[in-house]
Amino acid sequence: MKLVREELVAYGVKIARAGLVAGAGGNLSAREGNIVWMKPSGFALDELAPDDLSGMDLATGVQIQGIQKPTSEVNMHLAIYRKRPDVAAVFHTHSPWASGVISAGVELKAMFAEFVNDLGRTGTLPYITPTTQKLADAMGDFAATHDTIFMVNHGVLAVGVTMKQAYFRVVVTEDAAKSFVAASIVGKPRLFTQAQIDDILSLDAVKHRTKMVEKQN
Repeated sequence: MKLVREELVAYGVKIARAGLVAGAGGNLSAREGNIVWMKPSGFALDELAPDDLSGMDLATGVQIQGIQKPTSEVNMHLAIYRKRPDVAAVFHTHSPWASGVISAGVELKAMFAEFVNDLGRTGTLPYITPTTQKLADAMGDFAATHDTIFMVNHGVLAVGVTMKQAYFRVVVTEDAAKSFVAASIVGKPRLFTQAQIDDILSLDAVKHRTKMVEKQN
């Protein structure tokens, strides 16, 4: 079936149009059973066709579908899926605003509810040479307890139980970075306190419980 591949290609176009990558930068993948479909190396995200994607066996890391060489970050993607069986998509962008803030020694934190509601568990990973096994191992371990990862001197990586969730996470991160820079130019950013974050999370928990009760009734 091409449905997963078609959806992944469509999100690649959306990421490119959102300005979160340049040239052949960034990479993305989606899980379909034991196959992980990945962006091929050397392709821009907005020039892909479903048949261009590289299909990797999750357990062995061997390419079993497609003729194009997978992204150079193939091991990073596989490491994350192996640690996170709940994850169906991994999107890695070179988002210019977010990457700039992350790489300036400033921790990107919540100023708006969307940051809290959409990004899940966030964290910053120090710089590790791209495409290396060291990075793959570190990202696999870090992604076990984080959903949106700020990569110093590298970019943003988001996981999702759906492609839509992973996409929302990378675009909201970029929007948060723009707002942080704007606030820093005109004054001092007013970041949420932990109490304010907890208040937002409690609202989300109430909504979830309400939906569960409605389903039961």
